[in-house]
Amino acid sequence: MTAPAGSFVRLHVDLLATVYVGDAIVTTTGRTYLVVTTRRQARGRHRGRQHLGCLVSDTPPPGGARVHRIRWYKRAKKGTSAGGLASPRTN
Repeated sequence: MTAPAGSFVRLHVDLLATVYVGDAIVTTTGRTYLVVTTRRQARGRHRGRQHLGCLVSDTPPPGGARVHRIRWYKRAKKGTSAGGLASPRTN
C-alpha cells in the first residue's frame, strides 16, 4: 500500500487467530498497521474474514501489542477468467 504514515486504512484478513483492537499487523515488507476497529464477517462467501480499521505506522509496534504477521496474496482481476491473467485477445 502507498498510504503515508498516520493514514487510516481498511484491511481484510483471513487469519485463524482473532485480531483485537490494540493489536498490530506487520507485513513481510515491515509495514506496521495498528488495529483501531474490528469486525468479523458473519455471512456470505467469505464468512469468518476479519475487517480491520488500522492506522499506518512507520515505527515498530508498541511493546504490549500482540503482533500478527501477514503476507499479501494476489487477487484475481475483475473480468478475467484466469486468476489475475489477462484473457487472450481474439482479433
